[in-house]
Amino acid sequence: MNKKLSVCITAFNNHEVTAKHVEHSMLSTRVPDEIIVVNDHGTPDLKDMLKKLDKKCPIHYAYITDDILWNYTGARNCAFWISTGDYITIEDNDQIPHPTFYEKAIDLLEEKSDIGRVCAFERDKIWKKDFLNKPREEWEIVGKRTYHRDTQMLRRETYIKLKGCDERFAGAYAWACTDWRRRLDRAGIDFGQVGMFTAIIDGDTEDLIRRKSYRNYQFAREKDGHIQGPKGVLNFNFEYEKL
Repeated sequence: MNKKLSVCITAFNNHEVTAKHVEHSMLSTRVPDEIIVVNDHGTPDLKDMLKKLDKKCPIHYAYITDDILWNYTGARNCAFWISTGDYITIEDNDQIPHPTFYEKAIDLLEEKSDIGRVCAFERDKIWKKDFLNKPREEWEIVGKRTYHRDTQMLRRETYIKLKGCDERFAGAYAWACTDWRRRLDRAGIDFGQVGMFTAIIDGDTEDLIRRKSYRNYQFAREKDGHIQGPKGVLNFNFEYEKL
């Protein structure tokens, strides 16, 4: 029996990038069984962009209505809660999978039962303008990044074992990522590596879109902002629909 793949993409703004990311995911050699996009209280026009795509699989859309500073952890938990797949990918909107990544990652998880998650080997860096305006074969590779341990495919039971992301880390950009990786390591969840992703960089500054789209470091650490309290997962309101 073929197992189901859910692709979970979280975003704030830069919606043209998110929509293009969804389009690329649907062109993979292993087409997802569903794609879940969570808009972390960004502008609402992302939904209309997704509706216009040529859908090769169901697309689910959630909009977090509470304005929580950089709710990275909550957005990921929301995507997982909506998902139904046996295998789950967690992807920032600016991290684009190679067309073969899903297929190779599933093959590895099927082959090695002791592996709970799969990351890529590395990431090419390309300009945002190339990503939005050129086919993949014409992207200019402007550098390399190491693999991103927060961009990965997991077994569903792996995410459940960790009880999701800790939403107390909402608003703390670097700490949210670090906490997730530490808990994976402490739980003894081994990971494998296959293929690659592409990291999108913006303009001449090489700032990752992620930092612009989710709030920058300084804003994410404002002490008088709305920081998520320790009340468990999905401690916020959101709207949902299948597009």
